[in-house]
Amino acid sequence: DKAEVMNPEAGTKPRVYYLNIPKKFVAVTVYNPKEKEVIIGASCTLSNSESGEKLTTTTDDFGDFWFEGLEIGIFTLKIEAGGNSKTIDSINTENAVNLGDIPLP
Repeated sequence: DKAEVMNPEAGTKPRVYYLNIPKKFVAVTVYNPKEKEVIIGASCTLSNSESGEKLTTTTDDFGDFWFEGLEIGIFTLKIEAGGNSKTIDSINTENAVNLGDIPLP
C-alpha cells in the first residue's frame, strides 16, 4: 500500500513500485548570532505561494527544523522567536532545499 511509482508525471504504466522514495524538503538551522547559540522552539511557517497551504513546526534542540514530503512549488518561510522574525520568499522546491544557518537576532 505504501509503494509508489517513480516519476509519475511521465504517465507511463510502470510495473515496478518503490518504497521510501525521497521527497522534496526545506531544512534550516536557526541561531542567535549575539549569543552564539542555536534557537530552540522558534516558530516556523512554510506557506505555499500558489495554493495558500501553510505548514508549521518549531526548531528542535539543535535549532533545526525540516518540512518534508513537499510538492514542487514556490514557498515563503517565516521564522519567529523572541519577538524577532525573518521571512524568506521564493523558495523553489523543484529540488530539496537546505537553507543552511539562518541568523535571528
